[in-house]
Amino acid sequence: MNLLKNPEFKSIVTKLAVMQLIFAAAAFLFVLSELEGINRAITDQNTALAGKILLTHPELEDELVGYITRDASEKEVNRGRQVLMQYGYDLRMDIGSQPVLKKLYRVIEAKTAVLVLACLIPLVLLVGREYGLLFSRVRRISLASEKVVEGDFSIVLPEDREGDFGILGYHFNQMANRLKLSLDTLKQDKLFLKNIISDISHQLKTPLSSLIMLNEIMTKDKDMNQQTRLDFLDKSKAQLYRMEWLIKNLLKLARLEAGAINFERNTCLLLNSVETAAASLNMKAMEKCIDINIKEHSRNIRFNGDEEWTAEAFANIIKNCIEHTAAGGRIDIDLYETPLFSSITIRDTGEGIDKKDIPRIFERFYKAGDSTKTESVGIGLSLAKLIIEGQNGTIAVKSEKGKGTEFIITFLKGVI
Repeated sequence: MNLLKNPEFKSIVTKLAVMQLIFAAAAFLFVLSELEGINRAITDQNTALAGKILLTHPELEDELVGYITRDASEKEVNRGRQVLMQYGYDLRMDIGSQPVLKKLYRVIEAKTAVLVLACLIPLVLLVGREYGLLFSRVRRISLASEKVVEGDFSIVLPEDREGDFGILGYHFNQMANRLKLSLDTLKQDKLFLKNIISDISHQLKTPLSSLIMLNEIMTKDKDMNQQTRLDFLDKSKAQLYRMEWLIKNLLKLARLEAGAINFERNTCLLLNSVETAAASLNMKAMEKCIDINIKEHSRNIRFNGDEEWTAEAFANIIKNCIEHTAAGGRIDIDLYETPLFSSITIRDTGEGIDKKDIPRIFERFYKAGDSTKTESVGIGLSLAKLIIEGQNGTIAVKSEKGKGTEFIITFLKGVI
């Protein structure tokens, strides 16, 4: 039944059946023709026998004619067999020694050989053609496999046909697509590693150059006063802290983009992550006299995710708001929920974002063209986006130049 699903099998069976009918008809006509020849030979022999006997004994005509034109009795057959056996004429005699068939035997042999060849040649041609079609499909699959090994995925095998070749085509195309996807992923990983190394080198170049310069100045100026030296040391410490922060966050970013971090999936209070993030930035906010105001509509708002990593994402967003908000400004954090999702908005009174920059603010190391914040590196928002989306959340931004920026983070309920 499985073979009958293949059009190739159906084709050869149908053609073989047609050829079988043709061969059967040819064999029937051949046998009929030879039987007619045997009939003529037997008739001629009986006629010659009757003529020979009647020439000598004409009075036996009625009896002899009756014998020839009707079936002989068993007694007559046995009597004749006893007489002829004495002359070597019996059932054990070879067909070729049979006088009536002696001439016909060689003719029948020759005609039979011709008939067999006449039947065999079309059969061989038919089988050869059908197998040729099968092997051509096999060669096409072999060629496609060779192309795939060479990295050429342009050949697509037909998969809309009935039978095993259609199934094979479908699975081959699936395999080729997966191999192509794997190769693309490897290329992307290679490019990603190259970019990460380049980014780390680029981002560390500035603080490292500053450290080298400060140390050279302090080393060469032996008479530097104590206050200036302390000031240089404070600047060196600030650059070291910046390098430490850069390295930590670049490694976090690399692990997130490589999918090497598995987030915890727990039901957590959203407020805990917000308070952890805000607490880590209180000193930075106090330095600029920026008030971080958390509006608690409900202390029981929950979400499904990783509390610590979510706090990391919120901290990067709040840090971005502090960096782009003037002294004396305000950051409002609002929590709310619906039957479908839990959400948080982080809104500042800062400088805002130009419309042309909004689509790109989550790109790694992107900084707005008119930004004057030299301490901003441009990885915080990218890191926050990866953390939030890695937990099946979404982040969006609204902003108007000169009127502040609002970040909206949403986590669907029930998504674990």
